[in-house]
Amino acid sequence: MRLMKKKKTAVIGAGWFGRAHIRNFHNLSKLIAICDTNEERVNLSAEEYENVNTYTSVDDLIKNEDIEAVSVVTPPKQIPLIAKKCVEAGIDTLMEKPMALNIEELIELKKYENVRIMPGFIELFNPAFEKLLTYLPEIGEIISIASKRIGLYPKRNWDMGVILDLSIHDIYLQERVMGKNKIVNAFGVKKCYKDTAHADAAFIILDFGTAIGEIESNWLTPSKFRGMYINGENGGLSIDFIGQTITIRKGIDLQGEWPITKDIIYTPLRQDEPLKREILHFLYDKELNVSLDDGIRALGIALKIVNC
Repeated sequence: MRLMKKKKTAVIGAGWFGRAHIRNFHNLSKLIAICDTNEERVNLSAEEYENVNTYTSVDDLIKNEDIEAVSVVTPPKQIPLIAKKCVEAGIDTLMEKPMALNIEELIELKKYENVRIMPGFIELFNPAFEKLLTYLPEIGEIISIASKRIGLYPKRNWDMGVILDLSIHDIYLQERVMGKNKIVNAFGVKKCYKDTAHADAAFIILDFGTAIGEIESNWLTPSKFRGMYINGENGGLSIDFIGQTITIRKGIDLQGEWPITKDIIYTPLRQDEPLKREILHFLYDKELNVSLDDGIRALGIALKIVNC
């Protein structure tokens, strides 16, 4: 770990993903407090760590503790209100995705320019994705991008569908590949199979002007898969986000009846946890790689598809 003065931190939300944040904040910073409205859940989390205070009220947490940074890992409809309280108190805030269920609540946070507000886009910090970006020049001009993110229905009630939970990851990742503000249109087809209120399967098209993006997401397929394939004029790149591997496919002999391609697979000698990298970046890097505007833009595209 890089040498640094550890920041005083807290985590708000002690659910299944909140516990992953708690573990990483404890390892990477001076974790002072954990907050969750469920007293039993927050106490169970705190039992694993010494000298960590527990709260069931965000207001009490902010009033009683001297905190430099906080992670908000609650259901999305609660995140903007909690984040606003934190940034008003001058606390740097990491907001898990999706940061809200409507844009207006996020736009209001833009006026707090004296604190760091970072959307949580964990796959951006997958070391394989960071490496993939360096290989883009090898495949030439990008023609299309295809993403697939599937798995079983999550055991939680967040009052939203698969687009805001899964598809939003790939909306942002594809935009990062093509460049910010390059999406000129977005539309999709969504279906409700087991969830009567929200889509649990979606197929999305992103028009980048010079390229097409495709995103397939569902909560129905029992096998978990997270992948992306980028097609260029000189070859293709594919990434397995779970295995953290990259494959480059390029033509080596394209003449005659039997064109030949060659695959080169890059496998890391040691895998690294994207959430750990994301939290380290949020806490200690001078410039944030993801801005509040980035999060607002991705959520706006996702909501457009949800509401179409």
